[in-house]
Amino acid sequence: MSYDKSAKYYDLFGEKPDIEYYKTLGLQNGTALEIGVGTARIALELARAGVKVYGIDNSDEMLKIARSKCAAEPDSVQKRIVLENQDMRDFHLPRTFPLIYVPSSGFSHCITTEDQVTCLNCIYNHLDKKGLLVVDIDLPSSSYTNALKLIDRKEVDDTEVVRWISNSPNYANQLLDIVLIFEVYRNQKLTERIIESSTVSLIYKRELLLLLDKAHFTVDNIYGDFQKSEEVTDLLIVEARKP
Repeated sequence: MSYDKSAKYYDLFGEKPDIEYYKTLGLQNGTALEIGVGTARIALELARAGVKVYGIDNSDEMLKIARSKCAAEPDSVQKRIVLENQDMRDFHLPRTFPLIYVPSSGFSHCITTEDQVTCLNCIYNHLDKKGLLVVDIDLPSSSYTNALKLIDRKEVDDTEVVRWISNSPNYANQLLDIVLIFEVYRNQKLTERIIESSTVSLIYKRELLLLLDKAHFTVDNIYGDFQKSEEVTDLLIVEARKP
């Protein structure tokens, strides 16, 4: 999902209960790398809290918005954020990190086993010894439907943005085709319709743990939400460490 056309509306629908969780980890480690930084929704909060954050993403439009948001911050915050356009499957940075995290099901954008292994190997090489990797993903659901489903609507001044989604699963190949539609209304008239599509991987808990083991990580903790519940249902959060 490149969000090339809809990036400007991403933050309207970007709320997630993950900020405090990642902020706590960031403060414990001092420096972090975010894979799939997007509009810097999380990274900016960490930088404001005093954490040095590096963020990579392969969407120019998302990074453009992230840089614009960062430019509005005080110099002290701006100096704590570094943003680069790089591919999560093959990125190169001139340092290693005590903390690397992949939020918001970003790891699911690696749709082949080869991509997943390559991504984890690249992360491993950028982690300090004993460094921590955190991955959160939405687990596959039985409620997917290819019918358009209204997700949410947001109002800003005289503009209303409505977001629809269609999910078409291919369980045999563990893939999910996603279509997002953004409809923009001004003064109750439809003025813009944006269609974004993507294919992501359906990753199960056991599969992710096996991938981490193959990449030589040691799992520290497994949670089912950002309050660290041990019951895993729809969301999976894995904290894994480089030996």
